[in-house]
Amino acid sequence: MHLLVPIGIIALLLLLNALFVAAEFALIGVPRATVERLAAAGHKTARLLARVLSMPRLQDQYIATAQLGITVASLGLGMYGEHVIAEWIAGWLHSFGPGGKFAEHTVASVVAIVVLTYFHIVIGEMVPKTLALQYSEPTSLWITPVMGWIRLALYPLVIALNGIGNTLLRLVGITRTATHHVHSPEELELIIEESERGGVGVDGGLVGASGRKHNSKSRVLR
Repeated sequence: MHLLVPIGIIALLLLLNALFVAAEFALIGVPRATVERLAAAGHKTARLLARVLSMPRLQDQYIATAQLGITVASLGLGMYGEHVIAEWIAGWLHSFGPGGKFAEHTVASVVAIVVLTYFHIVIGEMVPKTLALQYSEPTSLWITPVMGWIRLALYPLVIALNGIGNTLLRLVGITRTATHHVHSPEELELIIEESERGGVGVDGGLVGASGRKHNSKSRVLR
């Protein structure tokens, strides 16, 4: 129990950091068309997510909640985890006698920071980011209600962060507006070509050998 409790707290802080990182990147990577289709079909969480995606104010609050969570989890991990791991390492070095005692504080602190930084980057940042981008739709649908509850719990802080951020943006002449991704003609051409290579035409049917591919591509680009 003497070891399990601090290990459990460190693991919890890492998972919280991973949760907020996944939430942030899933919101960025989720295909809006898919969310809108699910929302139109009656999916409750998709409706909530579509509302967030369509309103800059809610997007800002969502991102602010994620950033606040990442900051708190990272600070907690540094303040608590570094202290605990350094104590463990210092106790182990103390058994080497006077030489170990002389170096225990410096070596223990350095090793503790290195170990925590490694786990923080890999487990708390890289893994959730990759999973969230690769599986953005299921991740965002699962995590949006959780972020909504956390946003309500931290609402005053979230509003304060958004207010300060938007004020700074306005001072440099930037106004927050809704963002809509529009495919360029080059992107549409690549999408059509990938679809055709997979054996499916833009009209949803099989691509024939009669040259219909070129005509379909021209219609979409126009």
